[in-house]
Amino acid sequence: MSKNFKSDEVIHSEFLKSGIKLTQKELRQFVLLDTLLRNNKDELDLTRIDDRLNIINKHYVDSALAAELIEAGEIIMDLGSGAGFPGLPMAIRRPDWQFILAEPRYKRLKFIEEAVNLLGLPNVSLYPHKVTIHFDRPLTSIISRDFQSVAKTIILAENILPTGGKLFLMKGGKVESELKEAKRLKEWKSFTFLKDSLYKLGGIGLSRHLLSFEKTGTNDTDHKNLKFYSSSNITEIASTVNSRYKGWIKLLEGRQIKKSGETLIFGPKIIKDMLVKCPHVIRGIIARKEEELKHLKFSKNTPIFLLRPEIFSRLDVFGTGPPVLLGEASELPNWEPSLELNAITLFVPFQDPQNVGSVIRTAAAMGAFVVLLAEAANPYHPKAMRVAGPSVYQTQLYQGPSLAELATLKLPYIHALSARGTDIYSFNPSMPLGLVMGLEGPGLDNLFPDEKRLSIPMKGEVESLNAAVAAAMALAILTPKFRT
Repeated sequence: MSKNFKSDEVIHSEFLKSGIKLTQKELRQFVLLDTLLRNNKDELDLTRIDDRLNIINKHYVDSALAAELIEAGEIIMDLGSGAGFPGLPMAIRRPDWQFILAEPRYKRLKFIEEAVNLLGLPNVSLYPHKVTIHFDRPLTSIISRDFQSVAKTIILAENILPTGGKLFLMKGGKVESELKEAKRLKEWKSFTFLKDSLYKLGGIGLSRHLLSFEKTGTNDTDHKNLKFYSSSNITEIASTVNSRYKGWIKLLEGRQIKKSGETLIFGPKIIKDMLVKCPHVIRGIIARKEEELKHLKFSKNTPIFLLRPEIFSRLDVFGTGPPVLLGEASELPNWEPSLELNAITLFVPFQDPQNVGSVIRTAAAMGAFVVLLAEAANPYHPKAMRVAGPSVYQTQLYQGPSLAELATLKLPYIHALSARGTDIYSFNPSMPLGLVMGLEGPGLDNLFPDEKRLSIPMKGEVESLNAAVAAAMALAILTPKFRT
């Protein structure tokens, strides 16, 4: 056969030889998987098989046939998944089943995560660790393909499968010796051997076995899994190619906050405050391991994301350590000139997210409202959240026009804070009162006349105050005048 044959044609043909007719969507997914595997197999040490037909049959077809031979389980773990087999092909063929792919090696995890993103497999999650008898995720079935001996898998499964759970082992032509060894184990008594399904890979004629077991003995596994399942919802993220992780990196730069409706919140004190004061806006908690969450109080339904330490450190740009909160970044209501506000309103164009966070925090403390002008940084930018914390959700925020557009409205109650103008200490305000801040650096230009400007008198050689500091001082000066 020519080396230039089309991937879709040969993959479709090899599956048909084993009695599987792929849908167009499934064929497209297998072509993408095949291309990704062949492009990365040597660099990431994914497989030692070079022959094209052997790759298709021994990895894709063999794995897909397993889905034809077993009954659906609520959560199926692929033990020792390697480069994602049998889990990825099974997930393609059974999109309504949930799969956990257990694989500790980073290179292969990176490949699996990229494949999951590329193929669009929301029914696949990762367990990026070695599976031991202390495994505590909820599951109903285990499948393993030529990973370890039957005896070793039986010992492990006896500890982590609940009663009634199924164990499926994909093996080569000779399994009698492995079964003989396993039958000597005390753990064997916890299982009922259901059947040995013999099948062939039609394209190459290779014989295979699928051994099926049901756990009928009991231990504390049932209680352990039930307790874990009811207390948390965990997703493991193993590499930087994970689509959710890549989205969080963009949030750090202030990108896609509006599109995703999410923000990242850092710092142990702020996080504790958020969980107490604003639990309704928490969309998830990001950590390295579950032990880091024991001191926190949060809803049992809160999504938890566990990152490998090396990729968590890249996310932790402030160096505050785990955990990090995933918070809601809801769209702000629009400010209208006709809106009657019963507090001092700050009109803020600050482009530095730290200044935005600072002014929001001050406004929350002083009972003021904030209208963020078109020039302003997003209040949900992680740098703004790092300063403001829960204040972002406790302050009345509005989305406003640009600084220039606001000036053209010539609203009588609006005054601008400037280096020149009426001494703010001698100013007698009335409600409503709007206070316009200038841009960091350029200030207000000539958008507001002198009679509509207020100034904070200064001594010495300093030409201006930090924008957020000036806003805080203005609120501190003016707010008491409404109380007397």
